[in-house]
Amino acid sequence: MNRVRSITLNPQEDIHCPASAILKKLRSHCREGRKDPNMSVVDSAADLQQAIGLPAFLPVDLRYEQLQAAERALPDVVHRYVAVYRNGKPIMVAVFQVYTLTAKSFNLHRDRSFVRHILGLFLNLRRARVLIAGNALRTDSSCFCYDHTQVSNKEAYDTLATIAERIAEKEDASAIILTGMGQAGAEAHKGLSEQGFVMPWEDNVMEMRIDPAWKTLDDYSGDLTRKYRTRANKILSAAADLEVLQMDTKQVNRHKADIARLFAAVIEKQEFVLTGSGAAYITELKELYGDRFEVTAFFEGKRMVAFCSAFIGESDYEVFYVGFDNEQNNEHQLYFNILFRCLERAIVLQKQVLKLGRTSFDAKASLGAKAIPKDYMVKLHHIPDRAVKWFTDYFSSLEDSRWKLRDPLKSRAAV
Repeated sequence: MNRVRSITLNPQEDIHCPASAILKKLRSHCREGRKDPNMSVVDSAADLQQAIGLPAFLPVDLRYEQLQAAERALPDVVHRYVAVYRNGKPIMVAVFQVYTLTAKSFNLHRDRSFVRHILGLFLNLRRARVLIAGNALRTDSSCFCYDHTQVSNKEAYDTLATIAERIAEKEDASAIILTGMGQAGAEAHKGLSEQGFVMPWEDNVMEMRIDPAWKTLDDYSGDLTRKYRTRANKILSAAADLEVLQMDTKQVNRHKADIARLFAAVIEKQEFVLTGSGAAYITELKELYGDRFEVTAFFEGKRMVAFCSAFIGESDYEVFYVGFDNEQNNEHQLYFNILFRCLERAIVLQKQVLKLGRTSFDAKASLGAKAIPKDYMVKLHHIPDRAVKWFTDYFSSLEDSRWKLRDPLKSRAAV
């Protein structure tokens, strides 16, 4: 079992002290580099569970089995879990991951001269560490939670930021990224800005509203404009000879090497990759969620050429990781057929929203999806201004500003 990285709590301390005063003192201690008797930091979800049990305010996406699945999928990542107490009882929990960036994170290893230029001008990427509040594998999941009966929204975010800075200092992290913040609100954003956190680039995800009148993919196709209906029929025809299999847990485990191969083929083409452990995480998630997490495979004969995965929420179908054979993609339009398959599942399951995530904005816009802004904030430490500008420009370009707002549906095109 991992060692608890804090001093022992004294349940009798500050017994009449309100939570706001405890948090204020804790933030002061963190800024001064002092330990605080009302905060503990542990290295594993198992230790966190032992320390705090199961508080009523702990959301589903921060339950221990989810945290442990991420730990197993990311063995080379440093995990930190923080609990804040009042009178020995938890009132706030935060989750952090520490990643070490390398040239491969930016796929710069494919351009040696560019690597040398960037490394020489800005920083040694092999030693750059990033602290992420939340789960980098699922950035929409919560990064922290708190007892709303004792802690205000602004106090919670101020404390999260202060704790993050303290951990970043201990872990020698050059950047802090707060994700999974939900809708923090103007007051919380103002407080984070005062602590030096910024939004250097716009972060969006693609989502598509599902018309309740659609019962099949043909209903959706019937609502497309002529141009997009012709295009959709052509794409679907390209995959007509492929076998589509919705896999159970045993089949996912049996084909995990294929999933890893196809996932690797996709991330090799991406400009930024924080971790390549997504394939292992898919196996973990299927075992954890069962029927609430779908993994669909596309086969040409006996060879898997593509897969997609998705969470089935109460009102949404959330696409997770996908993978496909780049050589077969042109022939079978694999990526677009993955999108159509996910749309079909959202329709059949009568969901209200199809969540399509980041990247490939143009392809998803042509399906009928729209960009939705997401909250996040960043704070950088000990990085030259020129490096900050380069990283800002780099990540802004990943947003793919070239994508166009499209109206493939007749009802929307008429507006």
